[in-house]
Amino acid sequence: MGWGGFTSAELEWQYNPRETVPDFMTHFERFVKLSDETRAQMGGKIDVRFGDGPKETMDVFMASDPGAPVHVFFHGGYWRSQDKKDYAFVARDLVAAGFTVICPNYDLCPDVTVADITEEAVRAITYIYQHIEEFNGDRDRISISGHSAGGQIVARLATHDWAETLGDAMPFEAIVPIAGVFDLEPIRHTTINDDVRLDEASAADNSPMLDGVPLDARLMVVVGGNESPEFVRQSDAYGAYCGSAGLKVSVYKAWGANHFTVLEEVFLGTGSLFGTLKRFLLP
Repeated sequence: MGWGGFTSAELEWQYNPRETVPDFMTHFERFVKLSDETRAQMGGKIDVRFGDGPKETMDVFMASDPGAPVHVFFHGGYWRSQDKKDYAFVARDLVAAGFTVICPNYDLCPDVTVADITEEAVRAITYIYQHIEEFNGDRDRISISGHSAGGQIVARLATHDWAETLGDAMPFEAIVPIAGVFDLEPIRHTTINDDVRLDEASAADNSPMLDGVPLDARLMVVVGGNESPEFVRQSDAYGAYCGSAGLKVSVYKAWGANHFTVLEEVFLGTGSLFGTLKRFLLP
């Protein structure tokens, strides 16, 4: 038996969305098409460098007016795949609603570790915070979201010592993990770990469920209603963990959405949670 009483095959199905969603490539193809259309329509500042790593660049889609709220989105791919350029579509309708939207990249496993990726994300946020006026942004209205592995990234960012890094204990107005992984121990027992290379200690060190909770933050946790039971459980557990410390946490199930279509439900204007997201980011 593998972790949690699952067989190896069961655990792979629970945690590898490419097993759960047989037509996953059609969703990636749609993301690419939507993102190409978004860049063609909106332009943007592409490949703005924020660090020295090969992939430490970001794409910025600016609000038309200065002093805009800024939303930062970290893509998923289990820390080992995917690229910001294929997720530009998350900016389309938020920019139309008056936001600046920024999509950072990060280097991928096995070239780096999961902990290295968190450090790169910290550098991305630091750069954004220090250059925010160049992006028509308001430093007091920064929010972050991330999908899948990106959910783990933003949960880790939420507990970083920002007072030390920026002199601002909590630079985020709102935090939105989407279909995230918050306890990394199960990943060690899947084929995903061939690239991610977690051991027991690093899985624990990088698990938001074993970390402190964010200070003075609002969280909107989202998961697809048609995701595997373990993905749903992880989101519920993380919401309860943060809520138990007194944080205001909302957990939403995007009914009918799988691990990939949940992004369309959250970020596209036609999605069931887009209005909820806007209200949450701008209370």
